[in-house]
Amino acid sequence: MDHTTEAGLAGKMEALARKIPGFGGYLDRERRRDADKLQRDYMAKSLSELKRKVQDSQEQLLEAGQMKLMTKLDDVNNIIDRVAGRMRSAAHGYSGFFDANQVNEDELNRIYEFDLSLVSELSHAEEALQGLAASLEGDSVRARIGDLEKAIRAIDSKLDERERLLKGVR
Repeated sequence: MDHTTEAGLAGKMEALARKIPGFGGYLDRERRRDADKLQRDYMAKSLSELKRKVQDSQEQLLEAGQMKLMTKLDDVNNIIDRVAGRMRSAAHGYSGFFDANQVNEDELNRIYEFDLSLVSELSHAEEALQGLAASLEGDSVRARIGDLEKAIRAIDSKLDERERLLKGVR
């Protein structure tokens, strides 16, 4: 579809939205649906990338002969897999236009703020991984692995809170 056709379609949708009561809200909710899916997909993809980086650290530990710590990183990778799967299948942060229980604007704003905090938690996990990578040569590796595990568990806990929030909203 070229730009001219897209602009024409957008104009037609705007005209339709002006004529049909509630249609504009429907379009807003459809955009929210797309945004919610994009956010969850981004988080799941970022967690998968984090896991790949953890595996790189495992290879460095293997080369250094630190097998005990590799097992701990396996545990962290299992947590990352579980959290990424939960992220992919997390409940949507909105209700569709025709759903019986619709989420109002204030509730949506709370959910979006909450989802933004998930992205912040992911940043903490990435920082913890950077700390781990920097300490692979030192004695603080075990502590850095603990920091990473704590950061991933914080994302998992945030997902629990998100589910409770959505259950309270619905």
